[in-house]
Amino acid sequence: MTIEQYKELIHEFELSEVADYLLAAGRPIINLTLVEKENYQLTGNSRIAGEPDLPPGFVWPLTAEGEPMSFIAQLDLEAIYPQDTQQLLPPAGILYFFMGDMQQARNIAHKVIYVADKTGLRRTPPPGTTILEKEERFTGYRLSSAASVMPPNYAYADYDQLSEDEMDALDDLCMHLTEGVGRIGGYADGQHDDHNIAAAMYLEAGQPYDYFPKNARNTLLKHFKGDQQAVEAAIDDMTLLLQIDSDSAVGFCWWDAGCIQFMMPKKALRARAFDSTYLSLYSS
Repeated sequence: MTIEQYKELIHEFELSEVADYLLAAGRPIINLTLVEKENYQLTGNSRIAGEPDLPPGFVWPLTAEGEPMSFIAQLDLEAIYPQDTQQLLPPAGILYFFMGDMQQARNIAHKVIYVADKTGLRRTPPPGTTILEKEERFTGYRLSSAASVMPPNYAYADYDQLSEDEMDALDDLCMHLTEGVGRIGGYADGQHDDHNIAAAMYLEAGQPYDYFPKNARNTLLKHFKGDQQAVEAAIDDMTLLLQIDSDSAVGFCWWDAGCIQFMMPKKALRARAFDSTYLSLYSS
């Protein structure tokens, strides 16, 4: 999607009065959409659920209790990279996402694994029933990806700049622009605008987030030895690596039809340090 197309949609959704704000606050995203049920005729394509295509010697991630984590998605970065206007993702290879149980909503056990070379990939079943598939197996689907722009959603919108009617119209615009099963980048869905703070607490300070941003900032300030600029830089550096929504066709249902969100620092993403990630779950 071009900026001109985004401007046209702002006008179409009767938000012209706040167009400058929405243009300034819009964030680039890559929308992920279900194409068709996976038949595994392609290897190394973008996929959600089902079974991944893994390289020789790949060790399936396990939970702390020794159970296989559930495969969430694999992303074909060669296909996705041209849509990454920020050029944060690797230009080639596969990015894999695995997840443990979802008894808690924050700091969920998971693994994000990057494989740069697609040579020798083979469809690989898990070594046993995965942690989230004890009652029903998930159904694999091929994914397509497309670049778009996302305005601030409910949690991140500046209410001082929006009337009630404009807020309703903005919700509709957000839904239109983020239609699909998930996305890379943009604003994380939620009730509050604290996703970056929560991720920074775990990834930078190694501390749990208590849902109070002021407490978190104080903890981060202590961690950075009183350097307020370093605190703000750490919070601002967090990015939404991947959000996956509940979907009945796939079989994903995150609590009450919510979503899961993988966050990581941009500096770690540029360094391909995918051990520096944080997974949370949002459900209304």
